[in-house]
Amino acid sequence: MRIFIISIFLLHQSADALLDTGYSQYEQGIHKEAIKSFSRVIDLDPNNPEAYFLRAMSFQSIQWTELAIADLKQAIMLKADYAEAFQQLGYIYLVEQAPNLAIEAFDKAISLAPELAELYVNRGSAQCMLGNEKQANEDYQKARKMGINYAEYMNCDK
Repeated sequence: MRIFIISIFLLHQSADALLDTGYSQYEQGIHKEAIKSFSRVIDLDPNNPEAYFLRAMSFQSIQWTELAIADLKQAIMLKADYAEAFQQLGYIYLVEQAPNLAIEAFDKAISLAPELAELYVNRGSAQCMLGNEKQANEDYQKARKMGINYAEYMNCDK
């Protein structure tokens, strides 16, 4: 039993160190190296939602969209209340011109983190893409009340 506990401790210690290394690489813009680090974390700890989330962010940085989406979905599967993962998933869908999927992801993120004004801006943009000006304006108004006003982006006329 003692050996098992020690190996679990070492596993998490090395996974945490690799996670930190990968995050540092990501911040430095060394995305392919970050992907390798996060992949090693996943090999050591396949139930680590943060590793999948961060690897998705790295994939997204180099436009490997399908892999980013898959990792975000895995992070969400492992942690159903992962608001940041829903937010990123929504953002990818928004950029990829899939507004219905974006709205679905932003709805979930908003239910988990209603205080994030950016979610309303992004969901409003997805609503604009669908021609739903009323819903878009409601989201934009909510974001404005929360202190965000990206006037050039918060408008369905453009």
